[in-house]
Amino acid sequence: MPQEFPQPTEGSDDPARQRRPLFDRIGGEPFASIAIGLYSRIDRDPRIRSMFPDDLGAESQPVRDMREFLTQFFGGPATYSERKGHPRLRARHMRFPIDQSARDAWLGHALGALDEAALRHALDADACTEIRAYFAHASQFMINRA
Repeated sequence: MPQEFPQPTEGSDDPARQRRPLFDRIGGEPFASIAIGLYSRIDRDPRIRSMFPDDLGAESQPVRDMREFLTQFFGGPATYSERKGHPRLRARHMRFPIDQSARDAWLGHALGALDEAALRHALDADACTEIRAYFAHASQFMINRA
């Protein structure tokens, strides 16, 4: 499946490591932790909470979607696309009024969830940099209102 954004270049000097997808290097658990942490934070944020379904718990559909999407995007199984079709991120989010403020709120929560997952799963700096770059790029791409 073609990705909507180019993968960030990894900072490592080891060429063999650079060719391995992030999923192969860190596994799937960090993506599950990020998804749970992200939606847990959003659940408590009145600035953007109304854009999301009522249930944002660990077993909710949004958490499942995010976990599967991140897993797939970073080189894991294509479960997300098999279940939902092409991600079409911008099209799927167009109905929500995403301005710079909403983007910044979401990105803050995503980066907070990443930091938490990095500690929990002992992620290295290269992995965090790759995920951070994706979140920053993708969230900026979602802005659809001035």
